[in-house]
Amino acid sequence: MRWIITFACICTTILMNAQQWYFWVDEWYPAERQCLNAAQDLLLVNNCVIQPIDFGHSLVMNGELLSNEAVALNNAPLHCLFAAYQEMENQLAFSTIQMLETSQNTTANFYTRHLLSPLQLHQLCTKYQVDALLILNQLVLYDIIESFPSEEGSHYAYLQACVQSHWTVYQSLANRVSSFAIADTLLWESDWHYRRTDALAQLPEREEAMLYLAREVGTKVAASLLPQWVSTQRYLYEMNDSLLQAGLDDFRRQRWLQSVEKWQHCLTAKNKKAAAMAAANIAIAYEMMGDYVSACDYAQHSIRLFGAWKTAYARQQQVNIRYYLEQLQVRQARERAR
Repeated sequence: MRWIITFACICTTILMNAQQWYFWVDEWYPAERQCLNAAQDLLLVNNCVIQPIDFGHSLVMNGELLSNEAVALNNAPLHCLFAAYQEMENQLAFSTIQMLETSQNTTANFYTRHLLSPLQLHQLCTKYQVDALLILNQLVLYDIIESFPSEEGSHYAYLQACVQSHWTVYQSLANRVSSFAIADTLLWESDWHYRRTDALAQLPEREEAMLYLAREVGTKVAASLLPQWVSTQRYLYEMNDSLLQAGLDDFRRQRWLQSVEKWQHCLTAKNKKAAAMAAANIAIAYEMMGDYVSACDYAQHSIRLFGAWKTAYARQQQVNIRYYLEQLQVRQARERAR
């Protein structure tokens, strides 16, 4: 298991001398699309037809179409694939990653999606000595630039860019083919200006916006196919109690067992507030050690101890720890699925 432990400053004064210390851990999340789980060597394949320059770029003023503009996006599929390539390479997800830049689509029909045949899939795997293909079959980019005048005579403009993409994943060892589509939208807005041309000038160039969006969808596709480490916030209780503080000092040094031993002494002490907080802290320490069963047990024990402390604050802590317990159970299920 990989951990990133970062302590923040004191965020909240709770009650009397009690405080909460926040920190973050990296949690492992399985891939959203588990199409490439067993793959070792990957080839990214361009299977797109270049988008016509006169397709999908409108200029509108106050709801009325002024013109359709020409934008050359010949390299958009390569921007998309290269962004996916970089994301996967950065994650060290495969033994080798290659990219086939030349389009395998020979139809010249942009409007109709053309998928590679089973024979073509097999031949690509054999030729490039890979066991998996990620194929971009179609990339459609379109946008609208619209401007509005105000009653005071100033002007506002926005550029809304949209992308639709279609992908195929092929795993040769399992002879399995799966396809999916991903779409996205980005919006750029200007400030209000006295001249319409100034409002429009504040927007990015159309080609620049389209290529940026192509890269964004490539990155998003790669992320959906890979397991992710996601930062999650946790917090520990601290108050004017020597054992509670000593356990926190050990925890900061990632001495989980020593922190548990000190906090366990709090459970039998007369200070019931410290006992409830110590039980919650012990749950976190066991989570750090990967012992989710013990972590759940101590979280539940903390809820019971806070229940004996009849205040609004204690009831809120019960709610917080129940939420943590739900997160813990979900994490335990994810770890089992790895």
